[in-house]
Amino acid sequence: MKRIDIYVSKNFIKSFLISLIAFINIFILSQLFKIIRYIGEGKMTPGEAVYYIIYLIPKILIEVTPLAILLGSLMAINKMASNLEIISLKTSGISFKRIVMFPIIIAFFISLAVFQINDKVYPKTLKLSRDIRRGTSEKIAVSKTKENAFLRADNNIVYFLGKIDRITGEANRVQIIKMNKDFNEVEKIVVAKKAKYNMEKSEWEFFDVVINDVLNKNEKELKTYSSFEYNEKPEKFITIEVDPDLLTNKELKNVIREIKTTGGDVRGYLVTLGQRYSFPFASFIVVFLGLALGSRYVRGASAISIALSVGLGYGYYIVQASFEALGNNGILNPFVSGWIPNIIFFIMGMYFMNRAEY
Repeated sequence: MKRIDIYVSKNFIKSFLISLIAFINIFILSQLFKIIRYIGEGKMTPGEAVYYIIYLIPKILIEVTPLAILLGSLMAINKMASNLEIISLKTSGISFKRIVMFPIIIAFFISLAVFQINDKVYPKTLKLSRDIRRGTSEKIAVSKTKENAFLRADNNIVYFLGKIDRITGEANRVQIIKMNKDFNEVEKIVVAKKAKYNMEKSEWEFFDVVINDVLNKNEKELKTYSSFEYNEKPEKFITIEVDPDLLTNKELKNVIREIKTTGGDVRGYLVTLGQRYSFPFASFIVVFLGLALGSRYVRGASAISIALSVGLGYGYYIVQASFEALGNNGILNPFVSGWIPNIIFFIMGMYFMNRAEY
């Protein structure tokens, strides 16, 4: 089987690369009219246009690889089927699953490569392409103030601030709740009209304060009050707003964690993270469909199989976009919405693979 495996693998890789290059060229051509307009309007020089196209390639590569895998696998196996090689191998007692084992393994490693490109390369090249299009480097903006700031600290202290200024370190309408270790009972409540963060002592100073000690059931009013346990810096209350597509997976997880502590909406970030882990493996999922659809040779059916595979490929994108919308709207868990299209098409792939055995 070693020679057969090498032969099948070579055919698959060749067909995949031809399909991939074709799809990349189609997407680049679709961008050329826009780039020519940018050059004509003076928004981009010809040299910048070349770099702009180069920086677009990782995004295009990620998006078209499932289509290239689907079409490439179908073309490779269909060619073998048309030469009666598939039926000959089956007749000699080799199962179809064994024949296509190496293309499936190759598709899995391609998925891993796409995953790494999506994580490490795509965020950087996306930023660079946007910088060229804008004519300036995009900077992450941090708000100076925030209304109704919320923060849950690591020491089971919850802060509610009516308004906070991260530059001056001043806040008003302050409410601080100290919870117990299990976070199911209130131990202390501190309410203050104003507060200021002491940079030297690294702690908050409160003014016109009411302290309600729930554990000891007493309450006291103070003009000023400070304690080392209230030491969260002002900038921790203000979330950095950044496009999740510009972040690596590690950075995205950190931002989600920070936004959660301030009570912000992380749904969009979670959907992006879910897609980062699910979409790259679409290439591995659709290879089963491509291999199965190309397994039988019927005169005149090749064009139908190719049309069907392309239709299924675009069908995956439609299903994926639909479930992504459900995740963004909060109807489905972001990670679940990302993997449902993969599960649906994997079941379809297994169905056609079983039919290809006969």
